[in-house]
Amino acid sequence: MRKNWFQLSESGAGEKRLIFSFYLYKIFGKNILRIIAFFVVLITFFKAKDRRKASEKFFKILGRKHILLDSWIQFFNYGNSLVDKIISFLGDFDNKNFVYEDSDFETGVFYLTTHIGNVEILRSLLEDYKNTKVNVFLQANVCEIFRKFLNTFEKKVALDTFPIEEIDLNTSILISEKLKQGENVFMAGDRISAQNADKIYKRTFLGKTISLPLGVIRFALMLEAPIRFILCVKEGKKYRVIIEKFIPTKINKSEIIEELENKYVEFLEKYTLKYPHQFYNFFDIWEE
Repeated sequence: MRKNWFQLSESGAGEKRLIFSFYLYKIFGKNILRIIAFFVVLITFFKAKDRRKASEKFFKILGRKHILLDSWIQFFNYGNSLVDKIISFLGDFDNKNFVYEDSDFETGVFYLTTHIGNVEILRSLLEDYKNTKVNVFLQANVCEIFRKFLNTFEKKVALDTFPIEEIDLNTSILISEKLKQGENVFMAGDRISAQNADKIYKRTFLGKTISLPLGVIRFALMLEAPIRFILCVKEGKKYRVIIEKFIPTKINKSEIIEELENKYVEFLEKYTLKYPHQFYNFFDIWEE
């Protein structure tokens, strides 16, 4: 029986692992983290069979010939992206490593993200570029781990985290005010949550049916802020920032919801096909 991603134990970084990585980096630099990441990924690749099978299924759907190699590259890229996250949150990530168009960045925007690439490292870029605060919605247990990790920093990070499962009226009002003040909000639209597994919409993705969270779409529209699709992918030694505007062409509310759903899935599919080795959903997301 196919399990949703939240029914599987996460093999991502826990609080102690993150803090341990933080001190290793402070003492020995980034190279030691990349060496450790290589061996962690190697062990995970062979031990985490569910993740590897999901990866292999993904590349089969894409019609790739060298599936095992493709899966290894995907796992390896993910490990390195975690190292880049730590470096960026320590403020040591050179913004010259980003490729982007100045006119693309706006403030007071609701950014719909994906699990393609490494959008988290954009926090430092946006803070330096627009001097703006970033608000991120995460799974509750990840949110708590991340908050504790950020508290280890000497410099206060211009970032607030919110549990995606605990969005209520007060949260909506707070986020609406933050957007009006020019802060930015980031929320992923490609994973359903445990609390809202029945509040979904279905779409065809890479020729097969997947379920996506309807609540994220409704939340984005309810706030009445500009909506943008965003991702940050590695190209060589640099990260490319990709932003696409959502401009509704419909008037009826239900039609606007459907239009946003369709545009988001088009965005997700377009860049999954372009950067398959940076598609970091290591779960069987398909209905069949």
